Amino acid sequence: MASMKDFFSNLFGNRRKQNVGRSAVVQPKQPATRPYLQRQREEELYKPGDMIAGKYEVHRKLGKGGFGIVYLVYDREVKGIYALKTFRDEFLPDATAREAFKKEALLWVNVEAHPFILVANWVEEFSGRLFICMDYIPPDERGRVSLQDYVLHSRGPLDIEQVLEWAVEFCYGMEHANAHGIKCHRDIKPLNILITPDGILKITDFGLAAGAVVAWRGGTSLASVSADGRPGCSLMQAEGKVCCGTPGYIAPEVYRGEGADVRSDIYSFGCVLWQMAKGSPVSPFHAYEVQYRGDERAYIKEYQQKVYEKQKAGRVPAVNNQLQPVIEQCLMFTPSRRYKDFQQLRLELGPIFERLAGRRVSIPKTGEKTAAFWIKKGFSFDSLGWYEEAIDCHNKAIEIDPLNATIWNNKGTSFAHLGRYQEAVDCYDKAIDIFPREAGFWNNKGNSLGDLGRYNEAISCFDKAIEIDRRDAPAWYSKGSILASLGRYQEAIDCCNNAIEIEARYAHAWTVKGNSFLYLGCYDEAIDCFNKTVEIEPLDAGTWNNKAGGLLLRGRYQEAIDCSNRAIEIKPTYAKAWTNKGSSLASLGRYQEAIDCYNKAIEFELRNAEAWFNKAFIEDKIGNWRDAAKSYRSFIDCAPSQFAQKIAHARQRLTELEK
Repeated sequence: MASMKDFFSNLFGNRRKQNVGRSAVVQPKQPATRPYLQRQREEELYKPGDMIAGKYEVHRKLGKGGFGIVYLVYDREVKGIYALKTFRDEFLPDATAREAFKKEALLWVNVEAHPFILVANWVEEFSGRLFICMDYIPPDERGRVSLQDYVLHSRGPLDIEQVLEWAVEFCYGMEHANAHGIKCHRDIKPLNILITPDGILKITDFGLAAGAVVAWRGGTSLASVSADGRPGCSLMQAEGKVCCGTPGYIAPEVYRGEGADVRSDIYSFGCVLWQMAKGSPVSPFHAYEVQYRGDERAYIKEYQQKVYEKQKAGRVPAVNNQLQPVIEQCLMFTPSRRYKDFQQLRLELGPIFERLAGRRVSIPKTGEKTAAFWIKKGFSFDSLGWYEEAIDCHNKAIEIDPLNATIWNNKGTSFAHLGRYQEAVDCYDKAIDIFPREAGFWNNKGNSLGDLGRYNEAISCFDKAIEIDRRDAPAWYSKGSILASLGRYQEAIDCCNNAIEIEARYAHAWTVKGNSFLYLGCYDEAIDCFNKTVEIEPLDAGTWNNKAGGLLLRGRYQEAIDCSNRAIEIKPTYAKAWTNKGSSLASLGRYQEAIDCYNKAIEFELRNAEAWFNKAFIEDKIGNWRDAAKSYRSFIDCAPSQFAQKIAHARQRLTELEK
């Protein structure tokens, strides 16, 4: 029914690339995913020593919040320490949701630098999982890093001068954010306000709650409760609309489903201001009477309802200092009676601070739009898939710093994503001319040369990268991928083994190694490789499809169907998985089910030649000759030249059927 070469072409698709650069690396686009029912728990996926996306080395878990887990990581490429936040799958159930969320999160990334806002470097997606890379704020000598740490461990109200200084800093940060495209924060609380070891306030997590609302695709509410039973950021429905925030800090109008704006942020910050002035570990309307008994959704629903009743009553517990009237105005039940924006609030707080401290709040200077600013912005656009916009940013960075090799490398990466491989090679050459001893630049050039079909030149580039750094796992992987494309499977396996020896959880290397074993007819060895890949990337539909293909070739058809189903559960529109499921069903003699699968594959990929041919072959086999003739014609219309043998068969059979 199909030549082995054609079968593999359908099964695995094109060679998968990985671009590796000095400071900005765009990983290969992954298939859209959604969580399968028995997925690993997120906190079990990354342990100290694990590598994320081939570049972030996990040191330890920093914390867990409503959205997901934050890890302390070392970025091997830029050689820096960062905080890496990953998100719960329930918030981002599919590719559309992730894209919507990513756009909101990128507003934070693209906010111009400000001394009172935590820097978010970029948003990235790996294996169907979304990450935000942020600057790392270390704890002070007492282990405090967030405002929550300060209020949790205080033995009474915080120093009033310090409260006022941080409050004014917060207002300045929010004014800047509001002026640069962020309408509102939506999840202001002590945990999202960091304090540097030298006492400077930094606001974090802009746009994440808004992103969760935009990304929400319906279904049940999503609740979060901390280890000590305090409510965390949650998604909930109110008055038929969805809202996101942390119960206890959500403004009443937001809870009613009326939407969020700057005045709802004022309300949330009023709760924070009260906590600082009171020295309270919880918000002023905390529902002490509601106890957490293990059911997160029920607890959050009851808790927020009790909070709302207290908010409506309007009785703000006294703090017994100069901040009482300010806090009361922030916490007015009716939005129009609150401060209209953070500037108005700052103008109220500033004079109080000046009278007490005898000075004004100082604002550290921020730099102009440097090359580093445009590098970060260009990388963010590239991550979003806005490659032309990314190139514009790269060009601005080059105008400022034309001898920065990293910028030329990043520009080449954006060209490569547009399929403009020769322009990409030209940029990589510029980077190499400036800094020839960077293995990543040679590896990127090799990948683009491979896309141009200049395989020998590509291999020479990979060899150069390996000469510079024998432990450059991506270069070994890239060389193995090209060798596999050339049919040099044993050499490809050897290269992948080198990559895996350096980085044991290198999923792409395991995939190429498995594919090479398949071509060599070593099916059990291939399946072992694919088992490793699905262990590393359990949310990647492609890994399950690869395993399904290996099992199919081994004759283990029901297991192959199970793996295809897993791939389809993760990505329902995955045409190759539907095609391979059809092949397994056909091998079991379940012809109508196979045809249904081929129809699904064609629905999602109209010019899927393999699905059209397989469908025609089965229809022909069971005597549905009219349908078979139609399918053969559709196959001939879309089949590429490498399907020559099948095209000849289809034409001959079509002639016979039309007599």
